[in-house]
Amino acid sequence: MKTNTSFFRENATFLIFLFIFCWIFILKNQFGVSSSWEDFIFHPDAPFWFFLKAIFIFWWVRFIKTRINKSSKKQTPLLKKYLLFFGVGLLSYLVIGNIFGLIISFIFDTYSRNFGSLYHLVYKSIGSIIDFIIFGGFSLAYLYYKENVAYQKQVIAYEMSKARNEITQLKTQLNPHFLFNNLNVLDQLIEEDTERASLFLNRFAELYRYSLHSADKQLVSLKEELLFAEGYFKLMEEKYQGYYQLHIAPVLYTKNIVVPPFCLQVLIENAITHNKGTFESPVHITIAEDKGIKVTNNKALYSKKRKGNGVALANLSKQFELLAENTIKISKTEKEFEVVLPLIPSHKPV
Repeated sequence: MKTNTSFFRENATFLIFLFIFCWIFILKNQFGVSSSWEDFIFHPDAPFWFFLKAIFIFWWVRFIKTRINKSSKKQTPLLKKYLLFFGVGLLSYLVIGNIFGLIISFIFDTYSRNFGSLYHLVYKSIGSIIDFIIFGGFSLAYLYYKENVAYQKQVIAYEMSKARNEITQLKTQLNPHFLFNNLNVLDQLIEEDTERASLFLNRFAELYRYSLHSADKQLVSLKEELLFAEGYFKLMEEKYQGYYQLHIAPVLYTKNIVVPPFCLQVLIENAITHNKGTFESPVHITIAEDKGIKVTNNKALYSKKRKGNGVALANLSKQFELLAENTIKISKTEKEFEVVLPLIPSHKPV
């Protein structure tokens, strides 16, 4: 009972289409054989019997498709597979139809009228073939559509799962990167000034708490990330007092924007790592909004180019490619280095 209910519920739209088609088909045939309104005769039960035949053909095609798919162990081209469904369905429908017709003929003693001549048998078979071509064709088209929709959902689900896994892997690469660089700073401060080292360690603990809190998130609010970036920059100030300056546009704190965790911290760290700020000529790092979130710094490159493996920036680019379906834009001039992070829709889960 549950199976029957499920069959009608899952295919309600298609069954309604078949019902309407049966009414239109019967009406069209009646008008075709009538030469005037007086000749027109319509039997209200005719569409219902035609509809029942359509339901049976649909159910039978669906049954054949399911059985062949279960029994087949090798990959078959889609066109060949559906031609097989149609061929097996048609032949078995003709056999079942004739067997059922014979049983009815014997019960009601109409064998001679229905199967008494080759003409009657051929006539009935041609009619059954036409019915199957119509309703079997509709059924296979509908089943192909359902199969294709289900496949597309599987592809989307797979891509989403793959993206989540990639983002998780990127974040696991980024967190140790953040930890390693700051432990190096702490190590230097311990040698220079233990009090500053202690303050640095306390601030670092607060930031790493945020890092752990955001570990299972793909996205965080821009405000959270800005506060984290500010905290990170204060850590850097413990080592480079006055050599680097951070400017954040106040309006950004009110924006309903989401970003990947650590994205701004990576860019601030990149500016500090590759530019030699001094007290007289500090490196200015600016975060503003301009067709995205723009992070800019003036160049003050070291005389000897510092080596970097670029892992953090490459990871950041990959995260935005997965989450925003857009890449970050990097621009370089003789005086400035600029990165624009694309905007991510705020309806994405945080």
